Amino acid sequence: MMNNCFTSPQFLPGSNVISIVNHPPEIHPGTSVTIVKPWFGSLCAVQLPDGMIHRWFAWFELRPQNPYPGNPLSPGSYATVIESTGHGKPPHVPVGTTVRIVKCIPNTIFYDLILSNGEYHRWLAEFELAKPI
Repeated sequence: MMNNCFTSPQFLPGSNVISIVNHPPEIHPGTSVTIVKPWFGSLCAVQLPDGMIHRWFAWFELRPQNPYPGNPLSPGSYATVIESTGHGKPPHVPVGTTVRIVKCIPNTIFYDLILSNGEYHRWLAEFELAKPI
């Protein structure tokens, strides 16, 4: 039996946490960050036109090109980037870029962050963060 309950975010705005993953170039395991805002929904890893993989885009930052009924952001489908705020300066992936969906994680908690140098970063999934030791 599937449980359809939504979980609460583990980290609240203002929480200081550390990354346990690499999000080059600015985030490496152990990087301290401060939570700005939690989100809930689908996160997608995408393949860029040059073949590189970029993670993460939230569902609302992508417009499916050939939506599949019921799940328009399925692996193998294509989407256009419609929002790139917080994806680097200048953005690593400009608005209007066509990307291929590599993986989509539905119903997950993710966060807007501030790095220790004051820069804004999006997104780190809850499973990529931990409380400092």
